[in-house]
Amino acid sequence: MSASDFNISLKGNVDAVYVSLGRRKEFYITVQNLTENYMPQVRVRLSVPSQVRLLVKSEWYGGIAKRNSKNRLFTILVKENGVYNLTATLTSKKGHNISLPIIVQAGTTQAPTKTISLLSKPIDDKPVSKQVSKVNCPYCQTEISDDAKFCPHCGSNVEEKLKQEKDLLPKHCSNCGVDLHEEAKFCAKCGQKV
Repeated sequence: MSASDFNISLKGNVDAVYVSLGRRKEFYITVQNLTENYMPQVRVRLSVPSQVRLLVKSEWYGGIAKRNSKNRLFTILVKENGVYNLTATLTSKKGHNISLPIIVQAGTTQAPTKTISLLSKPIDDKPVSKQVSKVNCPYCQTEISDDAKFCPHCGSNVEEKLKQEKDLLPKHCSNCGVDLHEEAKFCAKCGQKV
């Protein structure tokens, strides 16, 4: 039995787990059986530093059929901002012992990994005079550029979500600035057509 019998990774082959301070974070660890044989009783156990609390620390994957994979959900809670290294260790009854390092980033500290930017245009191409404004991702609450189409941290399509939220903002009269009902066609204060 060798380490090449299994592939262990974070679901989606992501490099790191991004968390909000004091909030539970769930993530999946995928174990793939690369052999032509059934592998019984595979277990993955997490070990973490003291700043990270494990809510789910160990999971049994049961048996994994040949050339198949299984996901199991793990849950952590981070107590302090920073970048932390977790270790997922896979063991099996057939003598496997494989480790996977996992980077957890809490807060605004940058992880020491190469992140992939999913912005439509690189920020460096913008004129120096224009300030880049920031918004929070509506899914993971990480601060991102306001012109981002996808969140570079969680990969969610933020362009559609932000457009929906903008449509839900209350209407204002362009003439006098008073708040209007969503269905209003004319301003109740000055009579301006909306």
